[in-house]
Amino acid sequence: MTILEIIIFAIFIAVLFWLTLEYSLLIPGRKGLAILMYHKVHDNKSDTLTISSDNLNLQFTYLKEKGYKSLSLRDLKAHLTEGLPLPGKTVIITFDDAYENFREKVLPLLKKFDFKATVFVPLAYLGKTNIWDNGNDQLMNAEELKQISDDPHIEIGLHSFLHRNYDELAISDMEEDLNNCLKTLSFYHIPFVKALAYPYGGYPKKDPVLKEQMFALFRSLGFDFALRIGNRINAYPVKEPYEMKRIDIKGTDRFSIFKIKLKKGRAKVFA
Repeated sequence: MTILEIIIFAIFIAVLFWLTLEYSLLIPGRKGLAILMYHKVHDNKSDTLTISSDNLNLQFTYLKEKGYKSLSLRDLKAHLTEGLPLPGKTVIITFDDAYENFREKVLPLLKKFDFKATVFVPLAYLGKTNIWDNGNDQLMNAEELKQISDDPHIEIGLHSFLHRNYDELAISDMEEDLNNCLKTLSFYHIPFVKALAYPYGGYPKKDPVLKEQMFALFRSLGFDFALRIGNRINAYPVKEPYEMKRIDIKGTDRFSIFKIKLKKGRAKVFA
C-alpha cells in the first residue's frame, strides 16, 4: 500500500469507528421487547422531555408502517403467564408524569393508530404541576385520570407518590410511598396495573441488600413490574421484572436517532 492509501484507509477506519460510537453503525439490532419512554407533548415545542405532536405522529406512523404491535403491561403479564411468544415486532409505549397534554395530544394519536400506552403517575401531584422539576406543567386531576383509564388504549401505573428517587430512600420510605400511591388510587377508584416506573430511573442497584428488600416489598404488594431506564432492548421472556429497561425517547432526537433506538436501544454506544 502507498502512503496515500494508508492514510485513506486510516481515515475510513476512524470514520467507521466514530459512526459506531455515535450511531451504533456496526452494532446489530437486538431481538426482544422495546419499551419506549416519553414525557410531555407540545404542538410547537421540543426539548429533552418534550416531543412535538408532529414528531410523535411521525414516530407512531413509522411503528405502524413497519408492523409493530403495541402491548400494554397487562398484555405482557398475560403473555408471560401463558408462556406465549411476542407477536412479531413488539413495543410498549409509556408516558411519565400524567401531564394534561397526554390527554389532549397523545390519546387521539393512540386511537388513530390503535396503539396502547401506560401512563405512570406521581400521585401526590394530581391536578397540580411538576413541582419536583420546579415546573409549571399541569398534570391531570383524579377525574381526568379516571376518565382516560376507561379507554382501552390506556392503562395507569405508578410513578411513586412524591416523585422521589428510590436510590435515595430507605425501605420504610419506599413502603410508605407505595402505600400512599395505592390508597390514593383506591380512594379515587382509578383502575391501575401494579407496575412502578422509578422516578429518574433511580433504584438501589449498587446496594444488593437494599435492592432485594425492595424487590421483596414489591412481591408482598403484588407488583408485577418495575421499570428503570437503561436504554436497552429487554430479553424475552423477561428475566428481571423489577429491572425492566426503557428507551429514553427525547424530544430533541432526530427521526434517524429514533429508528436506531427502536432497534438497538440507544444510538451512542456509551450513552
